[in-house]
Parts: sequence; C-alpha cells; structure tokens
Amino acid sequence: MIKVPQEKISIFVKADLDPRTYLRRILLPGLLGSFVLFIVVSVFTRMIPLPRGLVFFMYLIPIIIAIYVAAYPYLAADSKRISINSKLPYFITYFAVLSTSEIGRTDILKVLASDPKLGAIAGEMKKVYMIVDKLHRSLPEAFRFLAKRTPSRVFADFLDRLAYSLDSGVELKDYLFQEQQTVMDDYQTFYEGALYDLDIFKEIYESIIISIVFAGAFMIIGPIITGQNIGRLALYLAFLILVAEIGSLMVIKYRMPEDPIWAEKRVETPRHRKIKRALIISSMLVPIVFLLYFILIRPRFKLPTPFVIALSLTPLAYAGNVVRKEEAMIFRKDENFPAFIRSLASSLASSGASLLLVLKYLSAHDFGTLTEDIRSLYRRLAVRVDTVRAWDFFIAETGSWLIGIFSEIFRESLRLGAEPDYVGKVISRNFERLVRLRRKRVQSVSNFIGIILGLTGAFAFSLAASFQVAVAINDIFSKFQVPTEYIGEIIHIIPPSGMKLLDLSLLLIMIVHSLLSALAIKVADGGNLLGSLYYFVILLWVFAFGMYIGQTLMARFMSVGEGGMILHLLGV
Repeated sequence: MIKVPQEKISIFVKADLDPRTYLRRILLPGLLGSFVLFIVVSVFTRMIPLPRGLVFFMYLIPIIIAIYVAAYPYLAADSKRISINSKLPYFITYFAVLSTSEIGRTDILKVLASDPKLGAIAGEMKKVYMIVDKLHRSLPEAFRFLAKRTPSRVFADFLDRLAYSLDSGVELKDYLFQEQQTVMDDYQTFYEGALYDLDIFKEIYESIIISIVFAGAFMIIGPIITGQNIGRLALYLAFLILVAEIGSLMVIKYRMPEDPIWAEKRVETPRHRKIKRALIISSMLVPIVFLLYFILIRPRFKLPTPFVIALSLTPLAYAGNVVRKEEAMIFRKDENFPAFIRSLASSLASSGASLLLVLKYLSAHDFGTLTEDIRSLYRRLAVRVDTVRAWDFFIAETGSWLIGIFSEIFRESLRLGAEPDYVGKVISRNFERLVRLRRKRVQSVSNFIGIILGLTGAFAFSLAASFQVAVAINDIFSKFQVPTEYIGEIIHIIPPSGMKLLDLSLLLIMIVHSLLSALAIKVADGGNLLGSLYYFVILLWVFAFGMYIGQTLMARFMSVGEGGMILHLLGV
C-alpha cells in the first residue's frame, strides 16, 4: 500500500499572514527597532552610570521585542485557534438553523461569512464561499481544503466529517442536527480544559507570590547586613511584583475562552446610565472622603497610611458593586432565555401565527427577570417602525452577550424562512449547555478569588513584618553607642531617606497588587472590567489589615527581645 505524503501547511497560511507583508511590516521593522533600541541603551548606560539590575532590564526590552516579532506568526495562529474554538457553539447553531431555511447552500455560506460575531470562523467561511462561488468547486472539496489549513484541530475535524457526510449524500439539515452534540462536546472539552488550566494556574500563582514574599523579605532586611542601597532594592521589589502580576494577568487573558458576559453597546439603556451615574458618584466621593479624613478623623485618630489609602478609595467600591449586581441580573436573565425561546418557537410552529401575535400571547406569561424585556420587545415590534432596532433594544436591555448572539441567530433564521420548531430546539439546547459551562466558570473563579484574598493578606503580613524588623534593627543600632569597628561589618545603618523610600514602595506595591489582582478576577470571569473596582477596594483593605497586623506583632516581638538581640549580635 502506497502512503500518500501529507501536504505540509505553512504557519503563515494557518495565521492568515502573507510572508512578504510579515517580512516588510513586522519582522524587519521590529528587528531594526530592537537593534536601534539596543544601541541607544548601550550608549545611554555608558554615558550615565546606572545600577546593574536596571541596566539588565533596559537591555531586556529590545530582546523581548525581537523575540515577539520572530514568534508573531505562531502567536497569530494560536490567537486565531482560540477565537475559532470559542465561537464554535454559535457557528454550529447558526449553520444548523440556516440549513432549514429557503436559501441555497452557497447563500448560507455567504451569510455565515458576513457575520462579525463569528470572529475568525467568519473569515474561514469566506474562504469556502470563494472556493465554491468563484472557483466552482464542490462543497466537500472546499471543506477539506480548509480543514488542512485551519489552526483549530476541533474545527478541522468538524469540516472533515461534514465533507464526508456530504459526499455520502446525507441531508445537510439532518447531519447538522446530529452533529450539534459532537461539536458541543468538543467545545465543552475545550472550555473545561481552559478552566482546568486556571485551576493549575492558581497553584502556580501561589508559588509565584510565595517566592516574591521570600525575595521581598531578603530585599528589605538584606541591606542592613550587606550595606546595599535599600532604595534601589525597594524599586527592584516593586518592579518584580509588577512583572509577576502583569504576566499572570496576560496568562489568564489568553488562556481563558472568549466568553464575554456583557452584550455589545448599541443603544443607551437605563443600565448604562445607572453605571455612569455610579462612576460619577464614586469619583466625586473619593476626594470628599479624603478631605473628611483630614478634617474630622485625623485630629482625633491618626490612622496608618495604608488605612488612609484604603479609606479614601473605598467609594470606588460603590460603582464596582453596581456593575457586579447588574452582572448577577444578566446571569438570571440567561437562565430564563431558553424557556422563552422554546415557547416562542413552538408557538410559532404550532399556531402558524405571526411573531407579533405570539409575542403578545407570551408577554402575558411570567419568564422571571426576562418578563419586562419581552413585553418591551412586543411593544416596539407592535409599532412596526424598525424590527431590527426593536431587537437591538431587547438585546441591550437584557445586557447579555449570549442572549444577544442567539437572538440575532433566531431573528435572522426566521427571516430567511427556517423552520421555527427546529430553530427553537437547537438554540435552547445549545444555550442551556453554555449556561451550565458558565456556572462551572463562576465556581472556578470563586475559588480563585478566595486564593487571591488569602495570598494578599499573607503577602502584606510578610512584607510588613520584614519592614518592621528592618526598622527595629536600624533604630537599635543607630542609637547604640558602640565604636564602628565593632559593628561596622555586621550591621549597616540605613538613612531615614532610604527607610522612607522603602515605606513608599510598600504602599505602591499595595496599590499595584490590589489593582492587578482585581483585574485578573474580572478577566477570568469574562465580566465588565469596571466590576474590578469592587474587588480592588476589598483587596486594599485586606492588604492594609495584613500590613497593620504584621507590623504590630513584629514590633512587639522586637521590643520584647531587643536586649537579648543586641548582646547576641555583639557576641556578649
């Protein structure tokens, strides 16, 4: 048996990238820019003496740029793969319901290729449409051609199965109805795999933070023993934490599936106005609370600086909490949508009445939090001014991205003559499955939030305790009258300016860690980034209490053992 060699597909084909364009616009400019930046850094560091650590990071920037432009085709292909895998449920649903419509197969491909909500899949369908319509090749040939050139293995397997079924004479509608289960199983595997990656990343994140805690303790206490510049080490510590937090945020962003909660903003709704009003109120309250502290609280009680920062930024939690509550409302509407779409489709199929009459009948029923939105949709459609605009308002008022895309699939398929009962079954079944996956994501993110809160408290406690040790030792030996030749090689006194810079660095770390961790939470759950303000304030308070407890406990321990420690260090 002769084995036919498989065609080797270039990474540029899978990434939809022209090699010449990549060479002229990305690779050569990127390498040239990194080379010029490398020369500039070399000249700058020779003219102005800088710490070795800072010089190392400056040289690291052009190297990272060069690596990025060199790996760009692989990164683009991977990004396209994630986009295809994330949009598969919507594609298979749309494809299946359109297969029952009155339009031909070529027109179905054209509709799919022109839908921007399908992301990278729309571009892939455009290739199939061009092969079939312009090159006059058969559909199975076009699907097999694309299967070899797509970066998604799941999508390639679907195209291969579809091509084989069409060659075998299977009806497209029947095949796609059965294929729903297989594609949704593949998508569930992909989705749960991403959640499993998040669970694994939780452990990695813990290890990263623990490592930074140890490094931070050495950076804070080390200058007392080694005589290094504590201000420089404090900046290194802040930079290390910044890199670790941003890296963690990027890993979460690019590993989690594209599954946003909020619908695209097409019209202004009371929800958007409510969020804007909450943001304005929160922004105005921040300086007011800060002034009230200085006028009313500070003359009576002098709070530690971390508490002052947390107290001043606490009003931001109001806007974040408003967004959080709206997201909870969107989740409840998602739960009610499958029942509504099933009822709507079955009533259309059984009665043969118009969509308007069926909506009038359904608007009298209770669909939970979705009831008022359904009634508003009926009233707008009854005016008979703009049907598309009426659905846009319905999507905007529900606020749900899932409801938005499935509502558009339902509306467009009915407009093209699809079978209502078939459409309702496919949409409701796939919608419910996506909602179940969303529940798993919420549980995984809830565990992630608990880990972040615990690590934040431990992180703050460790840094503050190390700082207090450095302060106590520095105060003891700055006041102790012992000749320099006895302790000069053992203990190095840190100037007040260095301790002040270290204190400011810890406050900067508090804000940066809390902000980036809050953003990581919202990136992980796919929600509105404004909701991170709520977690930002909570993390600030956790960090502040952690610092206060760490400094207070360590100050007491150091004061109790102060005399014994001095004698021990002096060898008495």
